[in-house]
Amino acid sequence: MKSVNVAQIAHELKLTQAGVRKKISMGELPILQAGRAFISTQTGIDYYKFANEHKITLNSLKRQAKTLSFVNHKGGCSKTTTAYTIAALLHSFGNKVLLADLDPQGNSTQSVLDPLVNAEGIIIPFVKTIKDLLLYRKENGSVGVNRIKEVVQTSKFGFDAIPCDLSLNSIMQDLESSSFKEVILKELLNEISAEYDYIILDTPPTLGFSVISALTASDYVCIVSLAEAFSILGVEQTVNLISSVKTQNSVLANPKAMKILGTVISKAEMNTNISKHFVNELQKFTSERDITLFFDDIIPKTTKIPETQATGELITDVDPKGEAALSYFNIAMLMDMEVKKDRIKEKLS
Repeated sequence: MKSVNVAQIAHELKLTQAGVRKKISMGELPILQAGRAFISTQTGIDYYKFANEHKITLNSLKRQAKTLSFVNHKGGCSKTTTAYTIAALLHSFGNKVLLADLDPQGNSTQSVLDPLVNAEGIIIPFVKTIKDLLLYRKENGSVGVNRIKEVVQTSKFGFDAIPCDLSLNSIMQDLESSSFKEVILKELLNEISAEYDYIILDTPPTLGFSVISALTASDYVCIVSLAEAFSILGVEQTVNLISSVKTQNSVLANPKAMKILGTVISKAEMNTNISKHFVNELQKFTSERDITLFFDDIIPKTTKIPETQATGELITDVDPKGEAALSYFNIAMLMDMEVKKDRIKEKLS
């Protein structure tokens, strides 16, 4: 994968370098910053051309969030890292983004929010989390935008986030006993959807109620996988679950339009035959089911990502010229273009 600099962007777009820098400063051209230099990719140039071609239509769209779940019931596949990195990039492209952490382990919460510390310097739980919103919705019906905003936190990467912790486990049995259990999350998110362009859901590594609830609430799904045998089995099982959720007959749920936006491969070692083998297997699987595989933007295994997880930074900030950062950058733009194309079709129809 090759990044392009300002001079190359200017040549491609038939602009001066000053003109390119002006478009960057106006937020019209997606970039990553490497020191004092700005870089992009061919996908970034294509993204700019698409946005410029449809500028009038895109500007006329009312804000109405599309919900995107990141799923795989196998743990350790970088699902959470992918979810919050894509959320940060979508925000950097000018979208208003909300990330809702649905995993009781709270890894997204810990990654994107500064910890809450009391006067003695001890880290304490957030006063309210997704648990409180779900429980209120279940017991009282409408939650209300203002009550939801009391729980929403501003992440250190600019987008908004709803935190989660182990207390979510304490209400799961109560939620599952509800007559309309599958749509509680969907209805909750509908109340705040006019405030955002995207609602990103980071789901737990399970095929249980939590993920079914997230899928029911979703317009789009992204599957995250490793290039390993058991992870590919996880992709197959996840696709089967998605198909099952889409066949629900609930009038309230109506998940039939849910779309798999793509499959991300992470932690790949493409210099090994085993990774190449399983990537090929995954390519066959997704091709047979007409599922997009981000084959040209595989996330390589790198020590940089666990380092950023430990330091609470983004790979796109720490190593912007690295293959992992450029892959995430491209994937986020491809996703954003696909969603915006669908929104344009909805408006024209």
